[in-house]
Amino acid sequence: MTHIHRRRLAASVVVAGLLCGSATALAVPALAAAPSGKHTVAFKGVGTSGQGTVLLGGSWLDQITRDEEVSFAESHWNWTAWNDPTPVADGSDQDQYQCAEFVARSMAAAGLIPGLSPDAPQNDYFNYTAPNGKVYDLLLISVLPQYNNIYDYLMDSGVGIDVGDDPAAAQPGDFVVTYLGPNNTSSHMGLVATAPTATSEATVDAHNHARYHYGYHYYAPSHLVELAPNALLKVIAWAAKYNFKGSVTAPHTAPVAPGGSHPLIGVGHLADPAGPQV
Repeated sequence: MTHIHRRRLAASVVVAGLLCGSATALAVPALAAAPSGKHTVAFKGVGTSGQGTVLLGGSWLDQITRDEEVSFAESHWNWTAWNDPTPVADGSDQDQYQCAEFVARSMAAAGLIPGLSPDAPQNDYFNYTAPNGKVYDLLLISVLPQYNNIYDYLMDSGVGIDVGDDPAAAQPGDFVVTYLGPNNTSSHMGLVATAPTATSEATVDAHNHARYHYGYHYYAPSHLVELAPNALLKVIAWAAKYNFKGSVTAPHTAPVAPGGSHPLIGVGHLADPAGPQV
């Protein structure tokens, strides 16, 4: 399976204006005009009909952003590597496509990482220079002092809001962060795929090991990191504030292995200090 690039969003004059002058546009789905009340919009890769009914009044773009994240996760949860769609069995190792990268690529598919494509090489995720000028390792969730990890990106960009252990609030497109690292630090993460119902808890898609619709509490002890309201517009404004051009610079000291794979996958950097990822 080859991931199809999302169409670019031109939801309003404001959004289009924020993108002016940026060398790299954000990849998000194409929308029809947005009148008040309920509205049916067309977007690729979500559901079987390509259609989705969303509520306006501030939530319509958030719904599409969440759908794009989940659509990517649902179609990539069992990939062998970011560039290898060979499926692995449920629960199998994905040493070349671990948890933070899976979440980061789902975010990129929804336009939440300026200048970064969901199909970009691992090195672009390993050395991602954000609009604020900081370099983030988006392949990392564990806490290592020499790196700004994906959790740092969620907090610094305003995309994520850590609400603690609140499974009842989980919605598709939110993030679950597990705390089994040294001194109860973060060690694993996944993407919420389905919301809780009256009879079942929210479910999560995650990598290494490949997990599809596992219950929220499977990842305990954990925090729910909610996708912030208007997350996509916040990211666009964040990029515009710094006149972001989408370049990836200032690499880490560790070189990237030939072929673009992360140099430390499975050998102490992405190998979770708390042990194998669940």
